Amino acid sequence: MLFVGRPYAPTAPFLFFLGAVMVAGWWGGWGPALLTMLLSLAVVDLFYLEPLLDLMPGMGGAISMVAFVVLALLTTKLSVMLRSAREERSRLMAWELDARHEAEAERARLHSLFTDAPGCIILLQGPRHVFSFSNVMNDTMMGRTGLVGMEVRQALPWAEERGFIALLDTVYRTGVAYRGDAVAFPRTLPDGTVQETYLNLVYQPTRGEDGQVSGIAGFGFDVTEQVLARQKAETLTREIQAAKARALLMAESGAVLASSLDDESVLRNMAKLVVPTFADWCFVDLVEEGTYRRLEVAHLRPEDEGLARVLLRHGLYPTGHPEHAPTLPLLHGEPLHVEHLTPGQAAGFAHDAEHLQVIREVDPVSVIAVPLMARGRSMAVFSFIYAHSGRRYTPEDLVFAKELARRVSLSMENARLYREAQEAVRLRDEFMSIASHELKTPLTPLKLKLQALSRELGRYPGPIPREVVTKYLEVGDLQIKKLTELVDELLDVSRIASGRLSLDLQRLELAPLVREVMAQHELQARRAGSTLELDVGAVPVVGEWDRLRLEQVVMNLVDNAVKYGRGNPIQVRLVPVEGGVHLVVRDEGIGIAPESLPRLFGRFERAVSERNYGGLGLGLYITRMLVEAMGGRVRVESTLGKGSTFTVELACHPLGGEVGATTASMEGAVASP
Repeated sequence: MLFVGRPYAPTAPFLFFLGAVMVAGWWGGWGPALLTMLLSLAVVDLFYLEPLLDLMPGMGGAISMVAFVVLALLTTKLSVMLRSAREERSRLMAWELDARHEAEAERARLHSLFTDAPGCIILLQGPRHVFSFSNVMNDTMMGRTGLVGMEVRQALPWAEERGFIALLDTVYRTGVAYRGDAVAFPRTLPDGTVQETYLNLVYQPTRGEDGQVSGIAGFGFDVTEQVLARQKAETLTREIQAAKARALLMAESGAVLASSLDDESVLRNMAKLVVPTFADWCFVDLVEEGTYRRLEVAHLRPEDEGLARVLLRHGLYPTGHPEHAPTLPLLHGEPLHVEHLTPGQAAGFAHDAEHLQVIREVDPVSVIAVPLMARGRSMAVFSFIYAHSGRRYTPEDLVFAKELARRVSLSMENARLYREAQEAVRLRDEFMSIASHELKTPLTPLKLKLQALSRELGRYPGPIPREVVTKYLEVGDLQIKKLTELVDELLDVSRIASGRLSLDLQRLELAPLVREVMAQHELQARRAGSTLELDVGAVPVVGEWDRLRLEQVVMNLVDNAVKYGRGNPIQVRLVPVEGGVHLVVRDEGIGIAPESLPRLFGRFERAVSERNYGGLGLGLYITRMLVEAMGGRVRVESTLGKGSTFTVELACHPLGGEVGATTASMEGAVASP
């Protein structure tokens, strides 16, 4: 069969065998390829090269065989290399497949790890910060799900307001990571309530294949409990420090309160004491006889001295501006506490544009105003203000301020009682001196007359002439009358003080009563050089009054006018008014000094020296109490050196009460002097 094929390929016998070597090398490698090459050489040498069936080929055959061997070796090498490459490729493909499967598994595990991680993890893409990943913890913290695919600005409306969008923009633009500790954000709880939560945050830029920032990876760890614990510890520390400061301040206040009996000095020193421990500013507003005065403005910084002088001019203004901060405690008797004072609220305290400007310069952030109360009325108002320090008044501070105000009030009340006690002792001593002098005044002439009468008895061995006895009896009767009046005044004061002064009300006309009293004083007035002028009008004035007590009122006023009238005319008028009548007693005498007018109707009070004018200083006091008991009031107008005008205002309609009710009104009136 080989011989049959020889004529067809005598010049190309190696192509077939070269293919066989190639196949053997491809499938078996070097071994089968070399064996196939040797067998091919033998077959070619025996059957295709001359001489046939001879292992020794000719020159041409040898060259052909060498060429075949070289080509066979190259082909085998190529086949082996291709085979190895195929095997390596298969191995690499298998490794790649295994690696891909492992990567997928790792990715799944990493995704599960991130998803269930105990911290917040997010992945944002692009400059619009679109969520590409948000784990369960982050969804829980944000209070919502389905964040993937949404922009941060859209998903979290509060993010821009709190500066998170600007922060993300900065990280994306600069490529610099951000790390923040205890960053606060609002957390929406399942029940809908919002709770402030704190996270330690890391925003790390992520980069694409080109090295440019393509997004942001965010990591957050909840540290709310730690922050709250730290805040609680800090708050507790501050409270302990504040309690120590308040205790020290309270101890120091005791020394200040005990240092003086002068109310204004105490209030000024207390205002200076609380700055800066308890206030940046402290105002003291004083109540004085229905008026109000800013007594002190205490501050710490020297540069605020000019502002403090301006604030002294802006005190309480209850009628014009009752919403002023210190005015509210004054009007209601209750403290004012504003822990977080807004600029709008502070502006509402202003009296006018100038005051508003001053308030803005002070820039208050927290206020406490407490009244100083005594006997149910406000004596002063303490205003404590935090401004430049940024501190805030807590409910505990309000309790301290009230206690401080209570102590100051108690100190002021004790000082007042001490002064009143001293004044009472002084008045008692003065009264005892005056009373002893006044009681001796009628007794001395009475004693002298009795001694003179005794001498007359010696001059007349028989009966004494009637005219002599009558003259001595008149003088004695006059002195006994004066002594009786003094004793009656003392008894009236005792009855008024004990609430036992009763009235016997009866319907009577006032004009005849006044005429009778005037008639009784004509002799006394002539002796003093004065004339009594009476004008009772033509219209009868009728009311329900106590006749004896009303006579006593008119008598006291006329006596007073005669005593201090300097011999000038004395006018007494009845002036009908709507629902009542005014009894006016006018003299042109020495008058009363302005500083003596407020105390003129007080017990044992005198506007003149007892050395020049007699009396116990009780007449006007008794007059006032009697007039008030009958439902009226008495007032005085006077100019020093030009005389005085006393006006008694009485109601003409019936009082409509029993005597016991009138007595009760006397008890209320006694408490007011």
